[in-house]
Amino acid sequence: MTSSTVVDEPLETPGAEPARARGLRRAGAGARRLVLFLALGAVVLSFGLVADTGDASDRGRTFSGIALAQARDGALNLAAEARVLADAGKNPEAAEFLAQAEGLRTQAALLTGTGREPSASRRSFEEPFDVAGTAGSDRAGSSGASGASGNPEHYVQTLAASARTNLRSAWRADAGTARLLAATGAAQQVWAVRAAGLYDLPVPETIAPGAGNPAPGTSPTGGPGTDQTPPACPDAGTGEKAAEPETGTETSSGDTAVSDAAGTDAAAPDAAAALKAAIDAEFGAAYAYEVALAQDPPAADLGEQWRRRGAEHESRGTDAVAYLPDLCLPAVAPVAAYRLDAGFLRDPSGALPALEQQFPAVYADLVALSEGDLRGWAISRLAAVSGELYLEADTVPATPGLAAVPDDLPWN
Repeated sequence: MTSSTVVDEPLETPGAEPARARGLRRAGAGARRLVLFLALGAVVLSFGLVADTGDASDRGRTFSGIALAQARDGALNLAAEARVLADAGKNPEAAEFLAQAEGLRTQAALLTGTGREPSASRRSFEEPFDVAGTAGSDRAGSSGASGASGNPEHYVQTLAASARTNLRSAWRADAGTARLLAATGAAQQVWAVRAAGLYDLPVPETIAPGAGNPAPGTSPTGGPGTDQTPPACPDAGTGEKAAEPETGTETSSGDTAVSDAAGTDAAAPDAAAALKAAIDAEFGAAYAYEVALAQDPPAADLGEQWRRRGAEHESRGTDAVAYLPDLCLPAVAPVAAYRLDAGFLRDPSGALPALEQQFPAVYADLVALSEGDLRGWAISRLAAVSGELYLEADTVPATPGLAAVPDDLPWN
């Protein structure tokens, strides 16, 4: 047997690298590191430039804060213009514009921010709805009379545009801001129509039912959209308990002419309780008109007005019931079990106007506590009842449904 031995050749050992080549290699690596560092620095710098873009005072502000600031600037500008028209006019125009100027200044005081954002605000860095020609379009916020034109038609159109902007912004704002913006827009809408009537000007466009909600899915009649995704309600089989409507909710705070017959302990206010309060108020008012017609039959013309008002309240109550499924509640109208206080029964004709005064507060509360389509409907109802109550009244409150006084606010 023969054997062979394989002898591995020794590995080749490269010679020492020349000093010149080693220097070039190190220089190239350093250059590559320098280019990478410069590129990274440019990226970081670009992020810093983007982050610093815009006015520093606007960064971090919510939609609600921006909408409040624009509404305040618009109210101040409109107040200045109304004062110019009051000084140039004669009664009754001068008295009306003077009252509107005072109301607009009150709105501006109420719209002054507290300097802090509400904890439950819906953060959005998009601008509020813009309407061409609004008094608040001057983002500088000039409140002087330099921009006052003294032209009644311009004032009416600008005031109506400001009203529409505030009513639409209320749909997206946080709860407290939504209530204030909606009340502000409702009053401005009434003032615009009253001012147009003084000069036989075309009545400005007003907010239509459901127009407070710009989202798709709202039906043309102002009711809930039929093509929307139904809410995720708790399943009865899982043992979870959905929110139940509070029974016995009074239709307004303070003295009321109509209240639910069955009373229970009061619960913390929420969207369901606010909606049920609106339903009770509407159906309760319809019942009150029926009782008034039977208790104290008025003249033929007034009787027809009472029948029409009662039917309107019943229709609005039916509209409100349609929103109950959005809150995981059955769409069932309450049983007509209401009681009337003795004062109402003694003088129904005198009590009915007072009964109507409850509705701005009812719908202002619903605006604050609701969202989506329901809030849009509540905004339109607040605007509508404000027009019904104050279009021909002696005075128009600056914020229908709100009892706030600027002097009582801590930041004024």
